[in-house]
Amino acid sequence: MSEHETGAGHQESAGQEPVRLGMTGDDTAFLALIGAALGAGAAALLPIAARWVEERGVPFPGILQLLASFDSDWLVWGRPVIGLVIGLVAALLIAHAEPVLHVSSDSVLIEKGDSKRRIRREDVAGVFRDGKKLIIETEQGRRLYDGEVEGKRDLVRATFVDRGYPWENEE
Repeated sequence: MSEHETGAGHQESAGQEPVRLGMTGDDTAFLALIGAALGAGAAALLPIAARWVEERGVPFPGILQLLASFDSDWLVWGRPVIGLVIGLVAALLIAHAEPVLHVSSDSVLIEKGDSKRRIRREDVAGVFRDGKKLIIETEQGRRLYDGEVEGKRDLVRATFVDRGYPWENEE
């Protein structure tokens, strides 16, 4: 789904930008579109869901019924618009919290939300996959990074290997 923005297969040379691994602008736009559609759809279906809950006698339906009980004329179109905005904001917050790795031959810069952290190449003894997670470890086994990163598995591996990081998986 994701591709890095500096091009695949390029050997890094002096002065070349690091490879970016993470959600692309297209990924973020797609996530925002899905979030907005789900929010609008859920808000539009809220009165139907409230009636269904009431008919079934589900315990504690209060908040759902309260939200669906506002039946002003403007809410026929306003409720889906409010849901769209809430879904869009939620999707953008999720995208903002996703980690982005900038991999160069001398360091890995990790951005997650508003925080940034740099891992120096000389501190890295191993890079490998553990399921969906990417692990970066020191010689003593301390995990410098333990998290997911958007990108094709072979692209992530090639990015690290091409920059001289010790990749430990057989992929």
